Amino acid sequence: MDYEKILERIYNVYQESVMFYHPVEKEQDEQNKAINIPNKLIHNSYVTEIDGNYLLFFNEIYTNTIRKWLKNILKKIAWPIFKRQIYYNSAVRQILYNLIQKSDEYSTRDREVNERLSQLEQKVEQYSKLEQKVEQYSQLEQKVEQLSQLEQKVEQLSAELQVNNNVASQFASAEEAKIKSGLWFNDPIWVGHRDNGEAYWVETTERILEKTFVLHSLAYLYQSRHIEILDVGAAESLLSYELASFNYSVTAIDIRPIVLFHPNLKFVQTDICKPVLPPASFDCVIALSTLEHIGLGWYGDETGESYDVKAVQQISLLLKPQGSFILTVPYGKKALTPVHRIYNQESLQKLIQDFKIIQISYGVRKDEFTWTITENELEASEKEHNQNNYLPGAVAMLVCKKNLV
Repeated sequence: MDYEKILERIYNVYQESVMFYHPVEKEQDEQNKAINIPNKLIHNSYVTEIDGNYLLFFNEIYTNTIRKWLKNILKKIAWPIFKRQIYYNSAVRQILYNLIQKSDEYSTRDREVNERLSQLEQKVEQYSKLEQKVEQYSQLEQKVEQLSQLEQKVEQLSAELQVNNNVASQFASAEEAKIKSGLWFNDPIWVGHRDNGEAYWVETTERILEKTFVLHSLAYLYQSRHIEILDVGAAESLLSYELASFNYSVTAIDIRPIVLFHPNLKFVQTDICKPVLPPASFDCVIALSTLEHIGLGWYGDETGESYDVKAVQQISLLLKPQGSFILTVPYGKKALTPVHRIYNQESLQKLIQDFKIIQISYGVRKDEFTWTITENELEASEKEHNQNNYLPGAVAMLVCKKNLV
């Protein structure tokens, strides 16, 4: 409650008590009517009843004449003052009582409001925690869904990998079986297999030119006459079988076994550096990409320096006096790899020092899939081999005749 209003109320009560306890004349009554004072203020119908003890104070104490006189004086002078004070005190007491009652009501309401606010805050906090839990649950559901998708992908990849492994395993098993049985052949087109089992063209090797050069040279030199041919390093090659099919009498030699057979084909498993075959037995000796491997031990042969030169010397002994030597070797910038040698002009001349060159051509790699033939030695000499798979960038192809002493 506003305290200014309380003070104003007390002041109004006091003024009403003054107006009630001072007698008014007719003129004053008319003035009151003129100023429109309410009758309730004049008759004081709502004033708290005066305590009877005050009346006994005047009626019972003063019994003699002087006392009665004093009583009348007191009634005239003190009684109005006492009565007005009594009224004022009663009114103030009533106002204070009302004020205290209202204050208690407001305090009770404040406590109830505070309790409700506290309950509301607790509920808000609970709702907030619930929202956090709902959000966490939503995030958990998303993670579960992602995990489910990931599991599906893993299962799919696992299935694909299983298929790919089966394909790769089958392919590897097939290749391994070919190697073990001696039926793996070094084709000029290398084929790879992707993870899904699809085959693709990896690259083209120098053999795309070498075999054609050999067949063309034989046709030019001998014009399909019946001759004795020695094929050095015949394993992993179909050349001996193809020449035998062309009615040439072929002897194939290699340290590894050869399983192909033909009426015109004879196989001898030995090292070319060893004098096993009778000398001057062959019209033509062919060494197709063979000499560069001899003496390096890559194919399980005996290792040693200049074994390639030693092999060529033995070939010279096996040729007839007018015999021909057809060979192909890697060419370009000189190098020695674990698999083979790369010859340059100087090392190639040293290799065939017992022979006279009748024809020499060079095969040059243009890209991973393309080879071309050229007579330009300079172009071939600038080629480098592949550092990853050791494949040469060029190849030298020669037709030689045995030097007559």
